[in-house]
Amino acid sequence: MSVETPALPLPRRAGLPRGVKVALLTSLALNALFIGGLASAFVRHNPPAAVPNNIGAYVQTLPGDRRRTIWSRTGDARKQMQPLRLEVRQARREVLNALVAEPYDKSRFVAAENKLIEAEQKHRLRQRDLLADIAETLTTDERRGYIRWRPALRGPGGNGAVDVETQSPPKPQ
Repeated sequence: MSVETPALPLPRRAGLPRGVKVALLTSLALNALFIGGLASAFVRHNPPAAVPNNIGAYVQTLPGDRRRTIWSRTGDARKQMQPLRLEVRQARREVLNALVAEPYDKSRFVAAENKLIEAEQKHRLRQRDLLADIAETLTTDERRGYIRWRPALRGPGGNGAVDVETQSPPKPQ
């Protein structure tokens, strides 16, 4: 004859129920994918928009004494740019005002656009002269450094970088 012992209830495990754990892990995985996607997009598509890639911006990366020398040589030309920038801003405002005016006047809008184009053209031509003046004050090594510096702003792939020595696109590695 055997003696049957009553079955003891299994001890309850401490912690969260299995369904809650699965939901938390799933949520964690989705959050990691989302954050990873955002970080990837940021890295791939982010040269900072506020950083111009012209020679003037490159000069700011040069050592302090050299930068001050270049800025002092081009100070007058940079001061001449200020009223041109203001003229462009004013012309843009006039275009926007003409666009939203009631009743809409096509001839007013076209005239404002023409004024904007002229203002931008004057600004661009003066900017070209300023950048040429800056380039003239740079040494050969600094000008080559500018060519190497530009692709660094554009992130992986170089986007049109050229080899400074051969003046051709770099060979794939």
